[in-house]
Amino acid sequence: MNQITPLPLWEAAKREMEEYQFVSSADVQPKWTVPESIAINVAVSGRFTEGASADAANPTSLEDYVDEASRVIEAGACGVHIDFTWVTDKHGRRLDRDLPPVDAYTAVIEPLRKRFGNDFVPNLNVLNGTTFDVCLSPARAGLAEACPCAPGHPDAFMIPAVTAMEELGVKPELAVHHSGEIELARRKLIETGILKKPYNWLILYGLPFNVGRSLASGTSVGDAQEMAQHLFLMVDQIRKIDPESVISVCAAGRSTLYMTTLATMMGLHIRVGVEDTPWKFPNQNVELKSNLEMFTMAKDIAGLLGRTPGNANYYRGLVGLPQK
Repeated sequence: MNQITPLPLWEAAKREMEEYQFVSSADVQPKWTVPESIAINVAVSGRFTEGASADAANPTSLEDYVDEASRVIEAGACGVHIDFTWVTDKHGRRLDRDLPPVDAYTAVIEPLRKRFGNDFVPNLNVLNGTTFDVCLSPARAGLAEACPCAPGHPDAFMIPAVTAMEELGVKPELAVHHSGEIELARRKLIETGILKKPYNWLILYGLPFNVGRSLASGTSVGDAQEMAQHLFLMVDQIRKIDPESVISVCAAGRSTLYMTTLATMMGLHIRVGVEDTPWKFPNQNVELKSNLEMFTMAKDIAGLLGRTPGNANYYRGLVGLPQK
């Protein structure tokens, strides 16, 4: 700051008017604390198959999963989320019921490992299985580096699952669908010491839920104002628990890239992909043609906002996984 020469009031006022300048120097505003790197994960499942057109992204077979994941990893995604829940392949098999989880995930992860090595972080769903051990078998088999688990799931599953992941060195990802789940995570996982820092959150809201009460009830997002209000609320709530938490926001429902664009502006990280939305834009019925299309849009938007996608080791460093 320039040193000020003391003046009497009226002289100071006279000079201020003579030297009046509405705008100060541009450099008085400090840079915003938005990280230049951003982690962009992709959820490649074709969950929204009902009512989709022939041109829409619809990966359902194990081969489709490999192809879709390969394209986004090659384009710069730091990780892929693989989830077979409610997916029926072209052979009529329910991939979450008719195949052992280890076999199904191995059929996708093994080809990706052969092609890309450790240049991606595999994030696998461990919610499906006839027993608890079957559910957790992909994590125990070393196929996953991270796994999502909603704090709103029943305690008899959720608490042992997060405990097991921590013991296995697999990073739990807290999938929160509304602000109440953030409170559940604080009370049941963080204050109990079960969850270890850095806390890794996935805000997944705005889905078109079909019942009023489910294992992961969500929030209604009907326009940009509701979308922003919910996101600000949940991010503030997480930051009050732990300011250093890693927060990713998932493109879901109609909000799609509007939601992830706001998250990118806020300095958060994002997950895109057709698992949680078929829509390209909130205000149109244009469907996404591939996961790569959505990833490329998110990557381009990040670049326009001054952020560059980080690689797999960048993401591992963020969430406390060992680099490879």
